[in-house]
Amino acid sequence: MNNLLKKAIAECFGTFVLVFVACGVAVVSRANWVATALAFGLVIVAMAYSIGNISGCHINPAVSIAAAIRKEITWKEFFVYVVAQVIGAFLGALLLALCLRGFESLGGNAIQDVLYNEELELDAVSYIGAFAIELVLTFIFVFVILSVTDSKHGNGKIAGVVIGLTLTLVHLIGLGFTGTSVNPARSIAPAVLQAIAGNSESLKQVWIWILAPLAGGALAALAYGCFMGKKESK
Repeated sequence: MNNLLKKAIAECFGTFVLVFVACGVAVVSRANWVATALAFGLVIVAMAYSIGNISGCHINPAVSIAAAIRKEITWKEFFVYVVAQVIGAFLGALLLALCLRGFESLGGNAIQDVLYNEELELDAVSYIGAFAIELVLTFIFVFVILSVTDSKHGNGKIAGVVIGLTLTLVHLIGLGFTGTSVNPARSIAPAVLQAIAGNSESLKQVWIWILAPLAGGALAALAYGCFMGKKESK
């Protein structure tokens, strides 16, 4: 089997598991923050040690864009990864919808009440705040990934655990603000499918869940390059 195809299948599978399991926990636990945060983190740990040796276990376009900027993958691989991740996310969301017998609630992201203004409405500050939170949380998440997976540091054996715990951490703070995306693929699929059932809130805000994580991932790659230098040639 073609090596890039293997990587694409691994990314598709990993993102499928992330959306089905972690978003599923978010829905059935009625947005219990601790349960949801742990679900996302534990899925990353499980996938890191199962498909990490195949594709690197990005299962997130924000991670892939950072890897492309760092020249850890080619831009061709980046586009293949993203397509595979989005497909996997839709498959996971569709299976979750089948289990829940509907598309109304699939764990889509939405700006939370704490970011509303005094009139309990969304305003420019709400959107700026949500964008900033997603950008910063993704920056933290991806920066940690780049650090613990850098061969210069020799942290390969524990990288999956550290990355999973970091995703748990950013979810614990982000859930109350945005529902925590930090992953465009994870957000696009539930947003689109929820809109089919008339719940279009997440889809209306989906530009945040796409642009902010991608920007955060790109900035993390650039910042890591400034601190640690270019990736060493193999």
